[in-house]
Amino acid sequence: MNMKKIYIKTLVVTMAIAGVSCSRLEYDTVNQETDLPNAVYFEGVSESPMQKVAVDNTGGEAQITLRAANIVNNDVVLSLAVDTVALEKYNKENGTSYKLLPAKFYKLSANETAIKAGTISASAIKVNISPLDSTLNEAYKYAIPLRIVGDKVSDVNVLKSSNALIFGLDRMLETDVLRQSGFYMQVDFPTPLQMTEWTIQYGFQIDGQKGNQSILSGNFYSRVESNGSLQFKTGETDDPKAFAKQKIVAGKFYHLAFVYKNQHVKLYLNGALDNEFDVAKCEEFPKFNMSWGIFSGYVRDIRVYNKALSAFQIKENLYVEDPTNPDLVFYAPLTKKTKLKDVTKNNNHFKTYKSGGTEITDESILTWKTWIFPEK
Repeated sequence: MNMKKIYIKTLVVTMAIAGVSCSRLEYDTVNQETDLPNAVYFEGVSESPMQKVAVDNTGGEAQITLRAANIVNNDVVLSLAVDTVALEKYNKENGTSYKLLPAKFYKLSANETAIKAGTISASAIKVNISPLDSTLNEAYKYAIPLRIVGDKVSDVNVLKSSNALIFGLDRMLETDVLRQSGFYMQVDFPTPLQMTEWTIQYGFQIDGQKGNQSILSGNFYSRVESNGSLQFKTGETDDPKAFAKQKIVAGKFYHLAFVYKNQHVKLYLNGALDNEFDVAKCEEFPKFNMSWGIFSGYVRDIRVYNKALSAFQIKENLYVEDPTNPDLVFYAPLTKKTKLKDVTKNNNHFKTYKSGGTEITDESILTWKTWIFPEK
């Protein structure tokens, strides 16, 4: 709750107490709240200006409610406008990269509304969002940022701390996932990556339970054991603490993130913190290997950041990422379109190999399956 609201509510309570002790009840008028400081604001944004809207192949819908802190004396006419400044501010403060949704994809049921005299709330405005098509980059996240236009407000102020409302679109993602079986992938860096902190993130699904299914390894080793235990290890020791608490189940897709800083790793599964543990120093990477030919299943969206991402950033970008993110040092979406390419400016691509190290140049070994995220 913001300070202006706290002040208003405190003032009401104080006057009410004074009224009970000093005035006859039948002449008390404090509950009319017509002489108190007043302001208008978006309902529901006191904690954060961002509200998420699910968008699938039928589109999506959201609702806007404009309120006053107290009863208004006269009709208060309010209008809405797109606020790109608020979106830029939100991205900067939260480490996100939302893009402005083009206007053709949404429509407000009204651009103007009013809080009628003697009330505190205007009629709700609906936001109807059309299905998003292929003209929108699937790697980007989109938003509709709005603000209350101040020059249409008559006898009340606009509460600045609640004058931005951003609808962040959580859209259903239809994409490709790479079939991984019978070969392994490797990327060699011309100059080894030196990172004192990092985040490594990828999606995977195993076909079945078998031992030592190595997924992605650098100067560390990550694997799924036959009982579904997911392990992270550096060096030759098997630390009993360096396992995910959740067991990996065959046939289910997981999005995994390892976050390293100060020789400490946080392990996230599907955007939620699963476990954390201390490890040996692991800050140089001459290469990354995927599978070693043992892992059998599907993989997607391998990302390497030279930054320890926050829990919020991991969950926010669980399925998609902007390839221009300056913190990315390697990013292979592994779609049918990008194949094994690193889509960052570094251009360090995966190559495929048979067990034993013979490079495979025939791309016919690469196959994909269409997948929808979030999974239902």
